[in-house]
Order: sequence, then C-alpha cells, then structure tokens
Amino acid sequence: MKPVTIVAALVLGSASLLSLGVHPILLGGLEEAGRLSKAGIGQTATLELFCLALGAAIGGYRMGRSAMRVKTAIVTLGLVAINIATAQAETMAMVLLSRAIAGFLSGLLYGAANAIIVRSDNPDRLTGILVGGSMIPSVVLAYVIPVFLIPDFGIGAGFYALAACMIVASVFVVGLVDKVSVLERSERIQGWFNLPLILFAVAIVLQSGGLGAAWAYIERLADQHSFGPSVVGLAVAGSLGSQVAAAWSSAWIVPKVPKSPALLLLAVTQAGFIALCIVTDSSAAFITSVCIFGGAAAAMQAFQVAQIIALDPTRRTAVLVSPLILFGNGSGPLIASFVTTEVDVRGGSWAAAVMTAASALFFLASLFRFSRTNTRSPLPSAYS
Repeated sequence: MKPVTIVAALVLGSASLLSLGVHPILLGGLEEAGRLSKAGIGQTATLELFCLALGAAIGGYRMGRSAMRVKTAIVTLGLVAINIATAQAETMAMVLLSRAIAGFLSGLLYGAANAIIVRSDNPDRLTGILVGGSMIPSVVLAYVIPVFLIPDFGIGAGFYALAACMIVASVFVVGLVDKVSVLERSERIQGWFNLPLILFAVAIVLQSGGLGAAWAYIERLADQHSFGPSVVGLAVAGSLGSQVAAAWSSAWIVPKVPKSPALLLLAVTQAGFIALCIVTDSSAAFITSVCIFGGAAAAMQAFQVAQIIALDPTRRTAVLVSPLILFGNGSGPLIASFVTTEVDVRGGSWAAAVMTAASALFFLASLFRFSRTNTRSPLPSAYS
C-alpha cells in the first residue's frame, strides 16, 4: 500500500467514529430540546452502535471489491446528508431513523478503511495508530460543541459540525485504491470460522462488552462511592488520555513482544482494575483504575488484529475485529443492565469484570486449540 492510501484510510476511519465520541452531548441535547425522551437516549445510542457494527462487517468485505473510491465518496456524502437530516429532525422517530442510517453508513466507511489497514504491511501497528488517532478529533469536538456551538446556535449545530467534518474527510477519498487484494487461503486454515477463530471472536466480544458495561456505569458507580463530579471528570478525561497513549504505545511495541501473553495480561489487567473501581473507597485509586482499564482495552486492539492474522493469514477474518468490538461495546451495557438496580449499579460493574475475565479464558482456549490443530509446528509463530 502507498503511504497516501494508508493516510487516507486512517483519516476516513477516524472520521467514521466521530459521532461516538460526542454521543452523550448530542443525544442529551436532543432530549433537552424535546426531540428525544430519556429512554430514547439509550435506544438511539444502542441502535446507532449496532448499525455501525453491521455496516463495518459488511463494508469490510464489500467496499473494497471494486470501485472503492466511488463507493466511499457516496457513503461520505450520504453521511453529510444524514447528519443534516438529524439536525432538522423534529420527532423521536425521525431521530432514531436518521441515527440508524448514520450508524450504518459510518460502519461502511469504517469497513472500507479497515479493509485497507488489515491488508497493509503493518496492520497491527496501524490499528493502534487508528484507535489512538480517532479519539483526538472526538475530544476536540466534545469541547467545541457544548462550549461554542450549542449555546449560540442550538443542538442542530452539533450535527452540522459532524457534516462539516465529513465534507473535509471526503477529500481524502481520492487517496484510496479501487480494489484491495485478498491473500490465498493457507492449507492449514479450515475455513473462515474454525473453532480457534470462533473462540477468539467470542473473546473479543466479551472483552469489549466488559469495557462497554464498565464505561456505561462509571458515573453512577462514582456517585455510589460518594465521589464528587470533579472525580468523575478527572477519571473520564484521564481515561481518554490514557487510551490515546496506550493505543499509540501498542502500535509501537506490538511487533516486538509476544502476542498471546500480551492479550492475556491486558485482559486480566482490564478485569482487575474494573473490580478495583467497585471495591475502592479512595478517589485516587478510582481515577487510576479507570485510566488503567481504559488504557488496557485500547492497547488490546492492535494485539487482537495481530493474533487473528496469525490464526487466519488470508486476513479475511481480520476485518471482523472492529465490528466484533463495536457489537461488544453495545451488548455489554445491555447484559449488565439485568443485574443493575436504580439504587445499586455494582452488579452491572461486576458483570463487566466477569465478562472481561471470561474473555481471557476464551483467548487462552483459542490459542490452545490452534496449537493443537496446527500440523506444521507444535509451537507456531502466532504464539511467539
């Protein structure tokens, strides 16, 4: 891949995830404007996230087969139009419909970018760069929209800002290729969805579900510990910073360290510090724990891509890593909600820790099963 193609993929991939970083601000603003109910906030966020995951899964396979530039240009312009439509929407039904379409189109755009990244010479490293880089514009928008745009121009200005960002991103479409190549299937790969890959996919969903559930209840958990708003603010801001740092650090070290031990260590770290958030009465320990488990999750994505490519060298399944993560992020809070009450959210947080711990077991089972079925070497390079 040419450098200009890689840069274009990174920019478009980051642009596709912009709305996720400002969801609480935009959806909360729609509720205040009377366009969404309180229940509608969660429904809209979940619907958009699941549609994004679906679009990313489809886009990873379909966008790069032919006419990739044309398809991506249509999708980016569609995102411009649908964000403007959300800004103009007056009813909850229209908001739900527009955000579902926006999620699906964003997923197609992310899938196109991901199809290039996973077929590059350094897919694991570029994944880490994308994960960290995608957070920076979201952090900027999360400050600009509520401080400068909404007070003067209303909630619609936030969606106009997203549309403007998509117009800028559309310029980079020219840097893409028209078609991505697919490697030939290895003799030792028995189809796309053999047992090691299935176990690995389950592990990714559980790990990202644990992160999504833990993140969803951070504010209420802090309140249950009687921590003030300043503690929550520091924890969230610190966690975002640690995620950027961890993602970029993993991009640098992933080629140099053993993949499977790193995955297991990061999963255990995420689970352990989620648990510490639940039991600690120290605000400093709470803030530190939120930063560490967030950073561990961000660092893990580069290793997940590297490991799934080791399991399937054709890289056909590598494009599913991000959709699986998005699906887990959305389903985790839903699962945790069944063990959470209005007065006690610790059940949901414990569910997050258990899901993450279970992911470590599934990672281990996948690695063990692959080592058993690999006929070329008793200890393949995937586990080095």
